[in-house]
Amino acid sequence: MRKKEAKTLDSLERGEVNAFLGVETSFEGKLSYNGAVRLDGRFKGEIHSEDILVVGETAKIEGEVHVGTAIIQGEVVGNIIAKEKVELHHPGRVIGDITTPAIVIDDGAIFEGNCKMKERKREEKKEEKGVGLFMRKKEAEVKEEKTEQGE
Repeated sequence: MRKKEAKTLDSLERGEVNAFLGVETSFEGKLSYNGAVRLDGRFKGEIHSEDILVVGETAKIEGEVHVGTAIIQGEVVGNIIAKEKVELHHPGRVIGDITTPAIVIDDGAIFEGNCKMKERKREEKKEEKGVGLFMRKKEAEVKEEKTEQGE
């Protein structure tokens, strides 16, 4: 996990939110921010951030969402592009397409659309070791390459 992401997630766990749109509030336009933002009201437009967006249970978002991480418990009608991950929790609903390297959908959450699992950029990816059958297959491929190269 990158330092910036860890710092932002720590802030969210402590309840630190940079901005908040309450239940009886509505906003139309473009929203750009740093840190964590929680929306519980109505929002129509575009959202751009490298950080966390929390869509509360009472929220209804209409428009394009481009964020680092999206945590959704309310409703989003529109496409979501997340650089890190999307979490869709019950009773959340997404009607639109999602592009992200990681997605979590809880039982009872609703997703109507297409999902594209876009790989993280190479410098952001963690080196992960394979497990079980996949590791053995990869090891076999490496041995085969070495044999072919005469090593």
